[in-house]
Amino acid sequence: MKRSTSALIHDVRNPLNTISINAELGKLTLMKNGDINKALQIFDVILAECRLCSKKITELKESLQDDSAKDVLKDVKP
Repeated sequence: MKRSTSALIHDVRNPLNTISINAELGKLTLMKNGDINKALQIFDVILAECRLCSKKITELKESLQDDSAKDVLKDVKP
């Protein structure tokens, strides 16, 4: 793998933590003062972090596929 597993896990966990925190913040914002505009900003952050998480997962998948292809090729003798 190009990067360590722990680094990849960290890269995926970061946006998930941000999503969780912002979901709680959005919930509190709506419950406390009903500020729709602030809640919409918070939901935009959540959506951006979901896209980031999806991108990181795609990168992981591609990295694993690259590694699998290398493993297959190393077993092929010319």
